Amino acid sequence: MINKLKNFIREHILIKKIVPKDIPVYSNTLLANKVALIIGGSGGIGVAIAKAFVASGAQVVISGTKKEKLTAICEKLGTDKAKFVIADVRNIGEIKKTLDTAVNLFGKLDIFVYSAGIHCSDQFGNVTESTWANVLDINLRGMYFYCQNVANYMIENKINGHILTISSASSAKPGWTPYEISKWGVKALTLGFADKLAGYGIVVNSIAPGPVATDMLQRGNEDNICWPGNPTGRMCTPAEIANWAVLLVSGIGDMVVGDTFYVSGGSGTVCLNK
Repeated sequence: MINKLKNFIREHILIKKIVPKDIPVYSNTLLANKVALIIGGSGGIGVAIAKAFVASGAQVVISGTKKEKLTAICEKLGTDKAKFVIADVRNIGEIKKTLDTAVNLFGKLDIFVYSAGIHCSDQFGNVTESTWANVLDINLRGMYFYCQNVANYMIENKINGHILTISSASSAKPGWTPYEISKWGVKALTLGFADKLAGYGIVVNSIAPGPVATDMLQRGNEDNICWPGNPTGRMCTPAEIANWAVLLVSGIGDMVVGDTFYVSGGSGTVCLNK
């Protein structure tokens, strides 16, 4: 019902229309000979990052829970450049096995991106325990233990790698929903892991998007990315996030340590309530 109401408002009340910008994927050789694992690589942002990494010379392993979807994505990217692993990030006991499988696909791992995440619609005063557990398990708990395992792998193998977490502009907003609270945690995790790993040559940073035109916000296939609550008046596109991801996990980003980049159109920076 809520989604139907939102769609009605967009179609019949919002007059302004902003078509998605044609953002080119930054094609380069910044990630040549690098191998990346993208957890949540079948989601809107994850797919865009995988595409940008391949265009920058990397080989990628993407994770998700639906084999058919992952297979289709890898076929589009090129099966010599992209492979997949099935992984449920809530299953902490399977992390080591998932990482071992991913490493074996291309022989190593230089870059790790945690892009898995879910939103929630429970309103303040009516948040359920199951909503809290599900959001925190996927958005923060899974991220923590994946990053810890990847860090141990990179340290043991003396890899000067990059870890990139995908946060949200909600990490700067009052935390009254499990989603906002989880993203505050992601910001803290990013800073903490950066502090612990910088001495090993492992760079940790985060990207905090504002509203992005993906299925998470029921806007993945629409031709209107108008978002009046954002100072820029529109949503971000997945490609815009992906281009920043390439820079942060490349040598260009080596001296950016523990930072959270708000690629948000002003959400979370000049505007905290939208």
